[in-house]
Amino acid sequence: MRTLFLALVVLSACNSGRLKNVLEPEPLPEPVVPERTAETTPVRPIQVVGAGCTPSAEVCDGLDNDCDGSVDEGLLPAMCGMGECAAVAPTCVNGAPKACMPAAGTTELCDGRDNDCDGSVDEDLVSNLASDRRITSNPSTSDFVYAGWSGTQFGLVWQDKRDNAQGEIYFAALDRQGARLSPMDRRVTMTSGQSTHPALAWNGTHYGAVYADDTPGNLELHFQLLAQDGTPMGAARRLTTAANASDWPDIVWTGTKFVVVWEDERAGAAKEDVWSLALDRNGMPLGSAVQLTTSMAREMSPVLKLGGGELGVVWSDTRFTQREVYFRRLDLDGRPLGSELRVTNDGADSAWPDLAWNGSNWAVVWHDTRDGNQEVYFARITAAGAKQGGDLRLTNAAGSSGYPSIDWNGFEYGVSWQDDRGGNSAVYFTQVNAMGQKNGGDVRVTSGGGSSSFTTALWNGQQFAFAWRDDRDSPQGNTELYFAYVGCVR
Repeated sequence: MRTLFLALVVLSACNSGRLKNVLEPEPLPEPVVPERTAETTPVRPIQVVGAGCTPSAEVCDGLDNDCDGSVDEGLLPAMCGMGECAAVAPTCVNGAPKACMPAAGTTELCDGRDNDCDGSVDEDLVSNLASDRRITSNPSTSDFVYAGWSGTQFGLVWQDKRDNAQGEIYFAALDRQGARLSPMDRRVTMTSGQSTHPALAWNGTHYGAVYADDTPGNLELHFQLLAQDGTPMGAARRLTTAANASDWPDIVWTGTKFVVVWEDERAGAAKEDVWSLALDRNGMPLGSAVQLTTSMAREMSPVLKLGGGELGVVWSDTRFTQREVYFRRLDLDGRPLGSELRVTNDGADSAWPDLAWNGSNWAVVWHDTRDGNQEVYFARITAAGAKQGGDLRLTNAAGSSGYPSIDWNGFEYGVSWQDDRGGNSAVYFTQVNAMGQKNGGDVRVTSGGGSSSFTTALWNGQQFAFAWRDDRDSPQGNTELYFAYVGCVR
């Protein structure tokens, strides 16, 4: 970087004396050298860089704008492009601004790279690599599946009616491609009532499972610690005791504790609020439950996720008659941070949201009837809890698209949903970049002739994987659980 030097200021001093009459010349006197004192000694200024300069912000113009003796310093390089086209370049060269120019994209290949530089990897090349793997096989209904990832394996929990018409909670351990790690399903609950709507989280050594059970007389939440193979560790612990139903729980592990959210009717059977409760690693409550919503409406089906050192929760809300999607930030104890955010406001039915964190922002998906039929939509929410941009429509096919699920793999979202564009309900998948733009088309995951519904999407460290319920098998109307993952053949 060039350095601008200021010229030295040269000072001169003039000695003055009385003028003599030129007609009367006389010898010139000896020069008088005055005594050098503080008052008479000329001061030679030192070089002061930037003297006479008015500082301003440094810009790319070849000048020392901020008067610090350097030119065009501190101008950060620019980043541009994405995927294989990403580039980093200086923004100022020889005093002139320079634009960052990304490399040109190439044809997308099945190599785990973003060759065409659109923010997605292997798009339009992915397909169901596992076929449809049947997980359960009994003559009774298996439903309400929930998938958890331990870092090395999947844990599935669901409601199963093989033992009684009320339903019990079962568990199965699968590897990352859905292969069983044990040939037998593990029964988790053995109650005289209905056990339903389970959820699951991994704490590093064990799974924590929560579910609703009406053995006490109405649906109340219970917690069960499970070994990695699903073996119950000790007795179940009841979490709620209030009047009316407590149902549809979700659970996350924060790194030091579990936090549970659920819908609760303790304020009246026609009114549901979202509540939270923190638990230690063994499921012991840490303090009292916290009420997260206080409107006189129904707040339903909350989904809880961890991200950015705090928690995010979304739910369906009827305070404006039709269902709308709401979001709220929570601290790691499940207490509210800031106010509620109304995500949707379109006058139509907006419901069944899911949530994912991408490292800097939240993304929400839900199904919506604003277009006349049910379609899947996407929205972004900042880490501070503000909506960013508008609602983005992800599906645009004849028929109904609904009950979406979303997860983030480090560079893009994977979104799955149930879709009846082909006549029967099937599971579909698409890739979506961080801005909510689709990369590639919709991929049909399931191939059965029955109805495939209520899918859940999770990233297994290598591929997006899905579990869902399916009624393709006899007897007619019986639903079983299936699993698949998507990728491309390399």
